Amino acid sequence: MCGCICSDCRIYGLHCQGCYAIEGKACWLDEVGLAICDFYECSVIEKGLTHCGECTEIPCQKFWQNKNPKWTDEEHRRIVEERVVLLKGLVQSKI
Repeated sequence: MCGCICSDCRIYGLHCQGCYAIEGKACWLDEVGLAICDFYECSVIEKGLTHCGECTEIPCQKFWQNKNPKWTDEEHRRIVEERVVLLKGLVQSKI
């Protein structure tokens, strides 16, 4: 949904099968006080999209607000920009 690559995650295939399989209910949600991933909820449930790359508002406030506290502002900006390119690329590859 959000441009994170599930297969790069250390728990993918072990404790998680990806956003669609778990319907946006990631294991880390308790840490941030959510019941469902806000990216999944917005793009899939509310807007009926496959992922955020199909949204005209990308990158929205969710991308800028969801910053890992370990990242500098520069790192966060670079990561958001990379995720947007990845997601828009997924849309372009369907055309």
